[in-house]
Amino acid sequence: MNSGKPLFYHSIGLPIEARSADNSEACYKKHTHEEFSVGIVEKGVSEYFNTGKKEEIGNGSIVIINPSDVHSCNPKDGYTWNYKMLFVNPQWLHCIQNEVLDTTTKEFMPFHQHHLKNQQTFLHFKWLFNILVSNSSQLHKEQSLISFFACLIKGDQGKETIIKKSEHSALAFARDYIADNCEQNIKIDNIACAAGLSNYYLIHAFRKEFGMTPHAYQLARRINKAKTLLRYGTDIASVAVDLGFTDQSHFHRNFKQIVAATPKQYKDCFA
Repeated sequence: MNSGKPLFYHSIGLPIEARSADNSEACYKKHTHEEFSVGIVEKGVSEYFNTGKKEEIGNGSIVIINPSDVHSCNPKDGYTWNYKMLFVNPQWLHCIQNEVLDTTTKEFMPFHQHHLKNQQTFLHFKWLFNILVSNSSQLHKEQSLISFFACLIKGDQGKETIIKKSEHSALAFARDYIADNCEQNIKIDNIACAAGLSNYYLIHAFRKEFGMTPHAYQLARRINKAKTLLRYGTDIASVAVDLGFTDQSHFHRNFKQIVAATPKQYKDCFA
């Protein structure tokens, strides 16, 4: 059987590289790298070595590799395996650690765990990976990235987000900023800086305050504007472009999810 060739993905502006392989037989020598990495095994059996400890892992396993950890992860003899990996800039992740844990450390804090079996984290990783390799907006990718790693950090260290009374107005400002710029491909940094909040705090506090993520709110505002334009007879393709959707299929899918009707079905009702 031929070894499955790995596929690599990278989005400009994101501190991360994604890698996946199916039916792979490829093996690696023990090695280290400067990035933090986390990955999942989706099929097969693998022998995982990290910092002097060797164990057998399989479907549903999550591996966590700190920067400079000596490690290897190879399919067991006679097996192929499917896996997905993310390689993360440790300086970026260190900033998220300080925000999540409310600390002011000067260096990346190594994770305590090197191997997890947690279905929720496993499914969360797959969800994130699919978003990162899709044509989703920059805001959606950034928000999903921060959300996943915040959960991973809290699972390793433990910390919950608490909304401070003094920051309700800042969150309202963030909501209004998104509403005023919903057609743009805005970034988490843009919203957070405008509101005077950290990226992590914005994402988690926004959901608690308004019941949806910044990206979901942006989509809702776009769809509301789309409905107005369609009622006035604007061409569907023009609406998709003007409101910042990647293409018509992206617009169609999101419109139907919120309105429970296609843009054409909605527009025809007002013809």
